[in-house]
Amino acid sequence: MLLQQPVKIILGALALVAMLSGCGLSPQQARPEPRLSGQLKAVAQGQRVSVQIGDARPDQVLGYRGGLYDESNALTVQGQSFLPRLQAETEAGLRMRGFDIAPQGQAPATFDLQVTGLTYKVLESRTVLGEVELSATYQVRLRKEGRNFEGSYTAKLKKKFVKPPTDAANNRLVSMVMSDALQRVFQDPSISDFLAR
Repeated sequence: MLLQQPVKIILGALALVAMLSGCGLSPQQARPEPRLSGQLKAVAQGQRVSVQIGDARPDQVLGYRGGLYDESNALTVQGQSFLPRLQAETEAGLRMRGFDIAPQGQAPATFDLQVTGLTYKVLESRTVLGEVELSATYQVRLRKEGRNFEGSYTAKLKKKFVKPPTDAANNRLVSMVMSDALQRVFQDPSISDFLAR
């Protein structure tokens, strides 16, 4: 019985902190850095491919951070903040697969990757812990010698928290889900098979 009182006080304090921090959350702008992890098996013999990366999202707002003033604390990501890194990682992945990267218009094959979705949602919770859910979607279009290939790749991520994620934490979360989606692109053998033929 005596031990229950301190536990109740601690839980009450955590709930109060979570409630107060959720009252007036400020807007955030994430600057994700998507990255491939691990090595990819080479399947090509130096076939030339040009790479085009773009941001085709209809809105730069991923979602809202929750709290009492939900519509005033948007989490946004501008395309120019991640496109250079996404371009570099995509080219690195294709090189690992055994392809040579060529400038636009100077290769028989084109690898076009567009970011078509990035979302961030705070899930309702009745406990002290909160939870965010993120997703990232890429649309890949390949063209080679009159042939075409198209695929969509989505990754999702859920993360629990006591206090709303900081700028640095949201940068990591968005980077993680974008990295996971990019990993899915390069794990699809149909892409390298199409380009290598």
